[in-house]
Amino acid sequence: MLALFRAEGWWPERSAEQVVAVLAAGPAVGAWQGDELVGFARAVTDHVLRAYVEDVIVSPRLRRSGVGRALLTCLLEQVRPTALVTLFCSPGLVAYYESFGFHATRQVVQHRPPRQP
Repeated sequence: MLALFRAEGWWPERSAEQVVAVLAAGPAVGAWQGDELVGFARAVTDHVLRAYVEDVIVSPRLRRSGVGRALLTCLLEQVRPTALVTLFCSPGLVAYYESFGFHATRQVVQHRPPRQP
């Protein structure tokens, strides 16, 4: 996972220990080509009311090959009993996620950065 993230410039501050904890906490799916992880997606969920799709990533060389669609389809099946599934994406991916039934809202996303020691 860290290699996929770093190749895209995502989350350079994440550690292997954090990845292990995240994988233990909620549903996650991966796509492999031999021994190489080439795609990944996960969700954060209470399994009843809300689920948030996070970290959907596919190796650049395999994009538009169906890997992302397979990952998201599998992940959404895992969170299916949840009442509302949300995700955040860049403007260029809105149409892609609309093909899965998501739609843009007027909500504003706000983040509170972690406190520094």
